[in-house]
Amino acid sequence: MSVVSKARLPMRIIALPLTSSVRGPRHTGEPSPLVYYHFQMPPKAENKRTGLIDWATGKATSIWARFGKAPESSWKYKVFAYGERLVDRVDFEELALKGVDPSMGPKLSNPRSPTEEQKKTAFIPLVHPKFVGTSPLAHLESILSRRSPRHRKGFYMWMLLAPLTAPFMLIPVIPNLPFFFCVWRSWSHYRAYKASDYLQSLLQRGAIVPHSDADLDDIYTSLAPSNALPDSKKQTISEDKKDEEQNVLLRRDAVPQILQLYGLPESAATDIYRAVSQANARLREGIYK
Repeated sequence: MSVVSKARLPMRIIALPLTSSVRGPRHTGEPSPLVYYHFQMPPKAENKRTGLIDWATGKATSIWARFGKAPESSWKYKVFAYGERLVDRVDFEELALKGVDPSMGPKLSNPRSPTEEQKKTAFIPLVHPKFVGTSPLAHLESILSRRSPRHRKGFYMWMLLAPLTAPFMLIPVIPNLPFFFCVWRSWSHYRAYKASDYLQSLLQRGAIVPHSDADLDDIYTSLAPSNALPDSKKQTISEDKKDEEQNVLLRRDAVPQILQLYGLPESAATDIYRAVSQANARLREGIYK
């Protein structure tokens, strides 16, 4: 077992390398892997009052779920199916970040100048497999520094676009879907931006501490593509396919074991599967965000 307990922690970050180190399309900078960071947040207190934003978010989620249960021939289900395809195209980094709720993490009155007592009580483990070549903290910091301005820009851009969808309100029966899409994209970027800022402040004060996990290594070793491992033998496949397979580290087969190892809900599997699919697509297209 790892030095980090597998029991539910107040907050935990699980780094899941999707690929080996790859260079960007412009071949600038040092090669780095594509990594999916799962932010495991603590459950909300049962006696905590639901705020207006949480109520609205829950209401929207409930309505969207009902769309998915509508008859397949109905416009509601068609909208749901198309919407899910749009979600699949949203960067997995953004989807992961927007799942971070700063109100559920360590709270500091002055995050950038913590007291000694706050340093002792706030501790967030960054769990990662041992074979990660680059520093997990440096990689996470690099991701956040790139994503934060992107999400800040996206928040304002989609918010300004929303009023331009007003003419669609004249269409009877069907709701103003473009408006709701703009609002959702703006809200998603806002959540990701606030999460990036929050995580950056935690990194600056040293609250996120890396921990290697041998159990996670075992999962990768047993299920990684054979030619992705250092000592594997060459296989007789096409060069393009060979290069792609050599870069892939996380397979879909490993996801159930990862969920069981860390006690993650089944809903987390959808996010990890989406990240794996996007990583494979980026390898094929030569795009590494």
